[in-house]
Amino acid sequence: MRSLLSLALLCILSVSSVRGQRLSLAFPTANDALLRGDLASFYMPTNLASKPPESGSWGFVRNVREFPEGRVYTRFHEGLDIRPVARDARGIPTDPVKSIASGVVVHVNSSASRSNYGKYVVVRHDWGYGPFYSLYAHLASTSAEIGQQVSPGSVLGILGSTGSGLNNARAHVHLELDIMLSERFDDWMRHFLNSANPHGNCNGLNLSGLDLSEIYLKLQKDPNFNLAKHIHALPQHYRVTVPRTGSGPLPIVKRYRWMGFGNHSKPSKSWEIAFTRSGFIVGIAPSNREVSEPTVTYVRSTRIDHKHYTIGRLTGTGSTATLTSSGERFIALITDEFPTGN
Repeated sequence: MRSLLSLALLCILSVSSVRGQRLSLAFPTANDALLRGDLASFYMPTNLASKPPESGSWGFVRNVREFPEGRVYTRFHEGLDIRPVARDARGIPTDPVKSIASGVVVHVNSSASRSNYGKYVVVRHDWGYGPFYSLYAHLASTSAEIGQQVSPGSVLGILGSTGSGLNNARAHVHLELDIMLSERFDDWMRHFLNSANPHGNCNGLNLSGLDLSEIYLKLQKDPNFNLAKHIHALPQHYRVTVPRTGSGPLPIVKRYRWMGFGNHSKPSKSWEIAFTRSGFIVGIAPSNREVSEPTVTYVRSTRIDHKHYTIGRLTGTGSTATLTSSGERFIALITDEFPTGN
C-alpha cells in the first residue's frame, strides 16, 4: 500500500467528494483583534507580567525547555484564550459569549468544580463534513440549554474565570473547534481510567481540536475556504498502524468521510492513521502491513525524545518511536477497541 505521505491524488479526490457548505465563523465576543494582527489585545497570556500573548494561542505554546537541538515548547494548548473587552466598575468582565456558527447546544456544564474548563458550553455544527463541536470554557455563567438551536451571535453565557488556576485578572473565554473521537467515551473512561464522567461524549479528553486562529485568518482571505482541504494539508508528524478487526470502516471514518483514503470496503490487514503533532487525525487508509498491536510506522525524526513533541503519546528518538501507555489509550479511543461497559 502507498504511504499516506504519497496520497496526493486520493487527497484531491477526497476533497472533491466532501465539499461541505461554505464556512462562515463569527467571533465569540466583540474581540476581533486577531484580524488586525493585534495579538496582545486578542490573546490572554498565561502570566500577565512576563508571558507573550502567544501563550494564549493554540498549539505548543507553553512550558518552554532548552535542548542542545534548540528551544522546544512541550505543553499543548488546544484552544484560543480570548481577552475580555468589557468590564464593569468593579473590573468584572461583562462580555456575552456567543455561538460562532449555527448549530445545536449538546452540553452545558454549569458547575465550575466539575471540570478544569470550569463552566462551559458545547455546540454541535454540521457543515457537511461530519459533526464539529465548538467549546466555550471558563464562563462566569451559562444561559444555554441542551437541545437549543443557536445561530451566529446567540448568547451562551458570560465570559469569566471559572476553572483551574484562573482569577479575575486573567478572565477569558477559551474557544475550541473540535471533532469527536468516540461515541463510546463513557466506556473508555470506565475501562482505562476507572473514573466517573459527568460530561458524556463532550468530555475534553474526547475532543480533538484545530487551530481556529488559522481558520479565521484564512476565511478572511478566502470566502471559499474548504475545511477538509485545510485538514488534509496539515503537516503529518507521525503515523500508527493498527490491526483491522472489522470488515467495514472505522466508526470515526463513518462520521468524518474526509478522513478516509482508499477503499475502506475492501479487506485489508490493518489501518494506517496519520496524525499532526497535536494528535489531530489527517487521514486513515487501509494497509496490508501485518501488525499484532498498534505500531508507530513513521515519526518525524528528532534527537529529542518524541514525548516532548507528541503530548507524551510517543517515546524514543530519531526516526524510531513507540507508543506510551497514554498513546495506547489514545489509539484505543480513536479505533473504539475497548470493552463495552456494563
